[in-house]
Amino acid sequence: MPSELTEEIAGRLLRHDVSDYLRLRAACKAWRDCTDHPRDPLDARFRPRRWILLSNPYHYGATCAPRCRFLNTTTGACLHVDLPELEGHQIEARTDGLLVLRDKASGAISLLNPLTRGLTHLPSTSAALAGLSPPWAASSSGDDLRIAYAAISDETSPPTVALFIRGQSLWNIAYAKPGDEHWALIDHNGWNLLPNNQRLIRDGQQLRSIRYLSVVTHRGRIYFTTFQGNILRLRLHPKPRLVPIVKDQSDMVWDNGAGVLYENVISYLVEPEDTHNGRMLMVRYHQTLGHLSAQEQRRIKQRKKNNILIKQLINDRPRRYKWQVLQVFEVDLLGKRLVPVEDIGHRSLFVGDVACVSLSAHKFPSIYGNAVYFGMNTHRCVAWGLCHLKDRSVEPKPMHFFEDRSTEPLGPGRTHPSLEKIVPAARPCRLEDYLVCYVGFKNGIKD
Repeated sequence: MPSELTEEIAGRLLRHDVSDYLRLRAACKAWRDCTDHPRDPLDARFRPRRWILLSNPYHYGATCAPRCRFLNTTTGACLHVDLPELEGHQIEARTDGLLVLRDKASGAISLLNPLTRGLTHLPSTSAALAGLSPPWAASSSGDDLRIAYAAISDETSPPTVALFIRGQSLWNIAYAKPGDEHWALIDHNGWNLLPNNQRLIRDGQQLRSIRYLSVVTHRGRIYFTTFQGNILRLRLHPKPRLVPIVKDQSDMVWDNGAGVLYENVISYLVEPEDTHNGRMLMVRYHQTLGHLSAQEQRRIKQRKKNNILIKQLINDRPRRYKWQVLQVFEVDLLGKRLVPVEDIGHRSLFVGDVACVSLSAHKFPSIYGNAVYFGMNTHRCVAWGLCHLKDRSVEPKPMHFFEDRSTEPLGPGRTHPSLEKIVPAARPCRLEDYLVCYVGFKNGIKD
């Protein structure tokens, strides 16, 4: 076949999915010679964006090369991949289909493309953590620090990797490119643009809290949301800074006695189902109606039908309910606003403290469309696991155990800071069992 035709076919396959491109290159030497080698994991063309890690047996004491299970969220295809590169490493985060690994001995960070097996080496995080001292040392121990999320910005060449680091009281963002000797931190000027002083006057405009909960890489740009639902963009060129995109403080609760901000809400950003043409969605969950005035609460409870309200019976006690609010928004980046949506059609949203993903119920008929699933181990102990947006009915979370079943199941409303050896109570595992753990645990679960 002429090399020009091979290149054209390879380009079309690559735009569809990198796994098809790899299969073409594996066919023969002639086809490999006229197509680019996917050796660089940071090359935007070769990132396996549509592939997510469902299971990883390595941290369960595997003695051989860990065989991990990956799922294509667009086609439903499934792959088992042997990844000996995981030996001696801890999975810290996932971004654009890449695994962010930390060497347990040196602390060095690397990016692994699980389909091409390509590795990109980055500096150790030790220097970045030292940049948080002495304030960090005065407020929390090193053991409390963790990499919450990772993201990749294509604004620079080569692309820049950002690590969202947080602990008990201090939060920051470290960034570096391949070849850098150390990680840099967003300086105080960047954070001061968004004051974190909780005693400021509530004006509905100023961003007061930059405690991030969800991070998305979209079209080569990094976006993240705060607990309250503010959306910011991390710009790394020409100078690193935080840019407010959407300001929304309608859901904050103030303790009049102490004059401090109370987090009554969690907000998650969800990537578009179609990464080229779709829009991001935000899922916002209120634990109570405390963000509303007493008059607004009475009015909303008196409505016979309300499309944002969830009424949950408490401990099966008659006439005792916990009122909660779940909202879904479309993120209008150009208009810098959130647009409420009541129906997301065939989409199913899985949201959690590690990742968020959107799937089509047409491709995955075993999951519900027009629904929101909350992951295991969610930050605010959401007591239910699934909400049907059509009628606002809820279903409980699926039960999961530690592998030896020596403890109680991870039931509703329970969170754990360090979770390993988690297995579903029901076997064989359902797809939703994998997915609620994918968005809740960094390592996935054991098959």
